[in-house]
Amino acid sequence: MSVQRYSYSAIALHWLIALLLAFQIALGWALEGNNSPELFARYQLHKSVGISILLLSLIRLAIRLFTPRPPASDGPPWTRMLASTVHGLFYLVLILGPVTGWLLVSTARVQVPTLLYGIVPWPHLPVGRGWHEPAEALHGAMAWLAIGLFLLHIAGALRHQWLLGKPELQRMIPFARGKAVGVAIGAVALVLGAAVAGKAVYPDKDGAPATAAERPRSASPADPAPPPVAEETPATAAAEDDSEEAAQPAADWTVASGGRLGFTARWNGEAIDGRFSRWRAAIRFSPDDLGKSDVRVTVDLASADTGDSQRDDSLQGSDFFDTVAHQNAVFTARDIRHLGGDRYEARGTLDLRGVSKPTALRFTLRIDGNRARVTGTARIDRTAFGVGQGEWAATDAIAAGVDIAFSFSATRPAS
Repeated sequence: MSVQRYSYSAIALHWLIALLLAFQIALGWALEGNNSPELFARYQLHKSVGISILLLSLIRLAIRLFTPRPPASDGPPWTRMLASTVHGLFYLVLILGPVTGWLLVSTARVQVPTLLYGIVPWPHLPVGRGWHEPAEALHGAMAWLAIGLFLLHIAGALRHQWLLGKPELQRMIPFARGKAVGVAIGAVALVLGAAVAGKAVYPDKDGAPATAAERPRSASPADPAPPPVAEETPATAAAEDDSEEAAQPAADWTVASGGRLGFTARWNGEAIDGRFSRWRAAIRFSPDDLGKSDVRVTVDLASADTGDSQRDDSLQGSDFFDTVAHQNAVFTARDIRHLGGDRYEARGTLDLRGVSKPTALRFTLRIDGNRARVTGTARIDRTAFGVGQGEWAATDAIAAGVDIAFSFSATRPAS
């Protein structure tokens, strides 16, 4: 019996979509658990694969409509009708499933931008929140329908191939012009492998919550700051200043470029490091005149960079920094105390997200002529400032304590 095969483009798209769909369904089952970096990454991948399925399915549908294809297999009318129904429903699932997911992302309370595979930006649909619940219900239904259609499609192909003796598999499986048993087993293995990969991608590094030793403490002005990062810490074994220079009054210092203002939060016990790329400081300081010394640091919250653009965009949203309403965070301190050697403490107020709280930071200072090198740390409680609303307000996923570390050089006018 001669075999009329589908075109190479139709075959390639059929199997690529099949593998992606198996992967996507399994990945969907893994979108559960506590908020964590792994869960966040799974959601981003789920969105990327969904849009890929949508685009490939539209191309496959166009090929089906506008290019010749082998005639349908002979058989009773009910089998032909069932086959047509399954194929039609498959196209419905492959298109409506991703579209409803797209609607879910577009109407979510936390607007997380979509970057396909972390590279290509994908827009949100211009729809209101009223679409969210219907889209959620349809999206779940599409997943279950896809599973049922998958099983029916495989059963139908096997029935035609081995019960009816019709070479159905040879029409669609690549390189299966002869006997299709081995190739069919390989194809099933590939689909199962895709499903296993979808379930295993981005595994939780540790399902157990952080231990007490790993969990950051809540911030308190009395808490000692954690040690600075080693590579940014100058030598601290300095002796008391034995300079014979006369005491100098407080002077205005200019912060040099190249400074760093970083932060570390803990997400399910895993450290997430970030930095602010835009900040400025107005410093009036002299170790001989601390009473007239003061510091004011202004941080552009929209410049937060954690190395993940989607996470960074989420930080700017209303659940976290809310940069539309509160562009800057400001730390002001007029109470600066000498702790001995080159160690100091600045006690002041941090204004973040419209909330002002007493905050202390500790720093080391080395002055060489009219140049100074500063490194320091602080710890704040994000929940005290309302950073983390709704599901993010709890501290079981994202710890309350956030560590701040900074380092910079500064100069003062020559005396």
